[in-house]
Amino acid sequence: MKTKTLLPAAIIVLTFISTIAFSQEKEKEQRIILINARLIDGTGADPAENVNIIIRGTRFEKISSGRVYQAEKDKVIDLEGRTVLPGLIDAHFHMNYPDFSDRPPLLNEAICAYRSVPYLYNHLMSGITTIFDAGGYKATTIMAKKAFNEGYITGSRPVVCGERINGTGGHGVSRFDMATEVDGAHEFRKAVRQQLYAGADIIKILPPYSQAELEAAIEETHLQQKRVAVHSGIYNKQYQFVRWAAAMGADIIMHAYALPDDVIYEMGMKGIYSVPTMTIMMKNQLRDRFTPDNKEAHEYEIIFRKLKDAGVKMAIGTDALYDFMKENPALYFLEVERFVKNGYTEMEAIEAATRIGAEALGIENRLGTVKAGKTADLIVVDGDPLSDISELRNVIRVMQNGRFVK
Repeated sequence: MKTKTLLPAAIIVLTFISTIAFSQEKEKEQRIILINARLIDGTGADPAENVNIIIRGTRFEKISSGRVYQAEKDKVIDLEGRTVLPGLIDAHFHMNYPDFSDRPPLLNEAICAYRSVPYLYNHLMSGITTIFDAGGYKATTIMAKKAFNEGYITGSRPVVCGERINGTGGHGVSRFDMATEVDGAHEFRKAVRQQLYAGADIIKILPPYSQAELEAAIEETHLQQKRVAVHSGIYNKQYQFVRWAAAMGADIIMHAYALPDDVIYEMGMKGIYSVPTMTIMMKNQLRDRFTPDNKEAHEYEIIFRKLKDAGVKMAIGTDALYDFMKENPALYFLEVERFVKNGYTEMEAIEAATRIGAEALGIENRLGTVKAGKTADLIVVDGDPLSDISELRNVIRVMQNGRFVK
């Protein structure tokens, strides 16, 4: 009986000792304390002046005002009133598409892996700390995520779909093999399982697909508590594909084209996210004839404004392919500025680049806002992006996972 009585007491003592040891170990960690910051936290709240941002390890520990206790080992940085924002998010990126200057296009797993590194690095140095790769070659994007997590590469944090899924002869293989081809509801379901098992975070579906095929893919993805992104349309604006996507509860519909008014309304009612990618759509359509005033380009902006009026939440994405990839990260900031040109306030555009992007990708519990407990991704800019959104281009510091990388 004595043994039974002593056992719970021993467990309590050991738990208490372990708790103290953990607390002492945590106290040994050096904190980074940013003082005199002007904070735009990504929630849409008004900027807070003279803020202290305390980072311990990889997370924001505390956001406060007034004086803050500083231990001798803490690293204190006086931002002198400069603006802090959450790390930016590119919600439609491609890290390893081939360059059309190669004839024929060079496409294999080795070169795609090498291509990924500078594109991810350049995005990070501009303040884009997270990207959603919306389709790469075979397993290369999933391996890039693994390499990032293991510290082998420095670049934007990859959220990936792995290989995209489409019916035989579909959009993802129209030029070369950049998707998995399947036919029938059973094969679509199996392809979803294969991509998720391999390490995909989100499933991406491209046309063509039947109603039954899309239904099986969305059902299987949601059963595994993951999100589905669907390419909006192709084939001379045959809208039925995107109507099925909206009706069946896709989480994201990519691109501001081939969206009829009834689908836009349904997206607003159901909370389906959009990543409009206006800038690359306009550039890709017009190529050398691209100018801001070209009437052919305004179709995408018209649909964008309809999406806005319908209350559809929209995130920033670049979708640069081929030779346009070399224009990144400038295309990202052009897209942010185009949001403002077409009716967003500067604050709304910042939310689209941070919190809304995180929500669309299902990572809002850890990224997208500067809040205690979240992963410490932030940027520091010299000017005021609420007065001039182009000031987002002037990033002087970048923090990712609690570490300054710039």
